[in-house]
Amino acid sequence: MTTVLSPAAAVGPVPTAPTAKAAPAPAVDPAHAPGVGGPSMAAARPDPADLDPRRALRELECWRADGRDAARFPYRAVLGHYRTVGKNAVGAELLTALRAVGPALSAPAETAGPAARLLTDWLPQVVDGTQGDYDSYLGSPVYASLARTGARTEEVITALLADLVATEAATLAGAPAGLARTRAALRALTASAGLPAGRESKGAPHTAQDDTADLVRACAAAVAAARDAASSGVLRAVELTLTPTTRSHDEQMFIRVIQIFEAVFAAVGRSIQAATEAVAAGRADRARELLEGATRHVAGTSGVFRVLTTMPKDAFAVIRANTDGRSAVQSRAYRTVERSCPELHSALLSSSVHQYELQSVMRELDTAWGAMKRTHWGITMKVIGKVRGTGGTAGASYLREAAEARLFPALG
Repeated sequence: MTTVLSPAAAVGPVPTAPTAKAAPAPAVDPAHAPGVGGPSMAAARPDPADLDPRRALRELECWRADGRDAARFPYRAVLGHYRTVGKNAVGAELLTALRAVGPALSAPAETAGPAARLLTDWLPQVVDGTQGDYDSYLGSPVYASLARTGARTEEVITALLADLVATEAATLAGAPAGLARTRAALRALTASAGLPAGRESKGAPHTAQDDTADLVRACAAAVAAARDAASSGVLRAVELTLTPTTRSHDEQMFIRVIQIFEAVFAAVGRSIQAATEAVAAGRADRARELLEGATRHVAGTSGVFRVLTTMPKDAFAVIRANTDGRSAVQSRAYRTVERSCPELHSALLSSSVHQYELQSVMRELDTAWGAMKRTHWGITMKVIGKVRGTGGTAGASYLREAAEARLFPALG
C-alpha cells in the first residue's frame, strides 16, 4: 500500500542542517520512500548544504559584491534550498535578500540582454512567499518570454515532459508505486517528441526488477533524445521553473503537468487570434492551418491527463492546502481562448471567405476542447471529490458546468 505524505511531513518541521555538535535530523520519516505518495528526492536525500539557507545567502552576497551580473546569478544555491525545504518553508532572511535582487541588477532587463530578462522573469516565482498567484507558481513570465523569442510550443512541452520522466524514473528503485506514472509519462513524452515507443525485452521471463530496469533505460534514452533536440533557452527555463511549495514528490509532477497545460492554452489562444486576423485578411487556408494546429495541441493533452490520474488523493490534499490562492481559474491564457472564439466567429461571418470549410475545423476544435474539459472534471471528481476549489469556486461542480460551455455555441 502506498504511504502518503502527511501535511506535517510535507512542509514542516523542516529538518535542520548538520552542525559540528549534533547529527542532522532525518529529512523525512524513514517509512516514506521518495516517489509517488511520498517526499521528493531532494527532501528524502538532501544535500546538507541545501537544508540551511546560509549557502544561498552567502552566494547572493558574493554575487552582489562581484558586480551583480545576471548571467552569474547563483540559481543553483537558491533552488537547492527551495526544493529541499519547500517554498512555503523558506525563511524571511532569504526572501528579503531575493526581493532585493531586482533593484540590485547592474542594468535594467530591457537593456541588459537575455540573462537579465530571465532573472527578472524568474524572480516572482521565488519572492512570493506563501502569497503567490497562479503565474508565480508556474513561472509564467519565463514561458511568456520564451514564446516571444519564437520558442515552439511543441519544444517546450517536450522539454517539460522530459524533465517529468527523468524525475519519475529516478525514484523507481525504491518506489514501485511509481511504475504506472513513469510509464504514462514516458508514453506522453515519446508521443510529443515523435520518438519510437519503448518495447519490452523479449526472451526469458523477467522479474519485476528486470522490468523496472528496462523502463529506466527506456526513460533515459527518451529523455536524452528530447533534450538533445531542445534549445538551451528552453532547457534553462524548464530547469529554473520548479519551485514546489512543499517537499512532496507529487507536487513536482503536478507543477509540470499544469505548466504543460498552460503552454497549450497559450498556444491555442495565439492560434485563434492569428486565425481571426487571417480570416479578416481573406486567408482561409492560413486560418484553417492555425485552427488544425490548435486542435492537435488540445487533443495531445490526453496523455498528460493519464499522468495526472496517478496522483493519490491524500497527496493532492497536501498540495491543495499549501497552494491556496494559486488556482487555475486565474489562468489568463485559458480565458484568452474562450474570449477569442466569439471574435473569430464574428470575423468569419463578416468575411468573404468560404464559411463551411472553416466552420468544420472550428467544430473540431470545439469538440476537442470540450473533451479536454470533461476529462478534467472527471479527474477532479476522482482526486478531490466535491470539496470547494482553491480559487473559491465550487470545485468539481464548477468544472462540470464549465465543461458544458461551447467555444462556438452559434455553430450548433
